[in-house]
Amino acid sequence: MTTRYGGEREPVGAGVRRVLWRTLFLNAGVSLAKIAVGTLSGSLAMVADGYHSLLDGGNNLIGLVVTSWAYEPPDPSHPYGHRKFETAAAVGLGLLLLGLSYRLVEDALRRLVAPEPPTIGWLNWAVMAVTLAINIWVAAYEAREGRRLGSEYLMADAAHTRSDVYVTLGVAGSFAGARAGLVWADGLAAAAIAGFIAILAARILIGGFNVLTDRAPIPLAAIEGVVAGVSGVSAVRSVRARGGPGSAYVDVVAVMDGELTLRQAHAVADRIEDALVRAHPSIVDVVVHPEPTEDS
Repeated sequence: MTTRYGGEREPVGAGVRRVLWRTLFLNAGVSLAKIAVGTLSGSLAMVADGYHSLLDGGNNLIGLVVTSWAYEPPDPSHPYGHRKFETAAAVGLGLLLLGLSYRLVEDALRRLVAPEPPTIGWLNWAVMAVTLAINIWVAAYEAREGRRLGSEYLMADAAHTRSDVYVTLGVAGSFAGARAGLVWADGLAAAAIAGFIAILAARILIGGFNVLTDRAPIPLAAIEGVVAGVSGVSAVRSVRARGGPGSAYVDVVAVMDGELTLRQAHAVADRIEDALVRAHPSIVDVVVHPEPTEDS
């Protein structure tokens, strides 16, 4: 599978890896900065945010490994292709997020029971301002490229990076609370970050579960409407769809005039396929089963 990039056709796998390499170094830099400054200042919320960002870098590494196989063409062992490798990686990402959330909740509860107010200085504010700007850019960049490439993994990672924006704002709020003498603000912010990460993980896991259990990625009524409007189709008796947001597979039973020759029926099937792909570009394969009308 290829897509347009810079006026040329770019393989999807290469495009995804290009995005992941670019964002890997940014994620690693901001996470290490937040962990270091947060540790020095005693800010649990900032350290939690740093680990949250560090996971972004880990996700990039996972994605780089997985997409080396996910976009390989179909073979005898995987006749439908390898795109579910990417779905499996997204599910792994969700599980990692849940584990991180649990760890952060433990730390936050300890901080709430025994408050230790952090020492917030200009360096804390500067690091958070820079990382906020980077996170906004990375989230927008990954989401745009994910839509263009039809990549579940990039879309999942973009959602995770968007969460960094809200988390960073929450950490800034904890800084203000600490400066105001609210000793519980840091622990509360860390707990809120953990909850946010857990919600994000649940959304990613639900999305991956839908793909792995073959939930229809396109409403069947919409597919049926397109097929019914194709010249030569008398009725539509069965529609099935499975796959992910960027790789949908469709099977349809189309009723045609039984007097059509094989060549004519094949031409109708081609029109059905063309119409479906135009209406839903995420479709990568269409199987049309022609059946004769009852009066043929």
